[in-house]
Amino acid sequence: MLVAAAQLPLPASQPRRRDPPHPQKALAAILRSRFIACLRAKDAETARQAAHAAVRGGVSVLEIVMSTPGVLEVVEDLRRSYPSLTFGVGTVLNADDAKKAITAGAQFLMSPGTVMEILRDLEQSEVLYIPGVLTPTEVISARDAGAEVVKVS
Repeated sequence: MLVAAAQLPLPASQPRRRDPPHPQKALAAILRSRFIACLRAKDAETARQAAHAAVRGGVSVLEIVMSTPGVLEVVEDLRRSYPSLTFGVGTVLNADDAKKAITAGAQFLMSPGTVMEILRDLEQSEVLYIPGVLTPTEVISARDAGAEVVKVS
């Protein structure tokens, strides 16, 4: 499990609940990059232009928040334009939006909290889910539920 981009060993006394396929590509890209750029825009065209500018400026991992109008179309465009880079959708609050984001090509999803339905749905997926946590209890709960990485909000 990763917390704030630092690898934490799991205690031997607390076995993992599952051993899923690891979303290695997205996780490796995030670790290489050492940060995830986050984009929120007032409309799809602004988001598209800002995303392309970010990539031209060297960003290799980019999250676009779900509340950005046209987010799914922007993700589809970015995946076509830059197939070697890593794109995700943030502020994903429910499983329906998660499915839409994955269909659009998102390689990772982020939430401000742990949405258990998303975590369960992605157990056997190559898509990385990064739930948000704040307290030590939330970190432990997310880990015990199978989260590979968390975002400390």
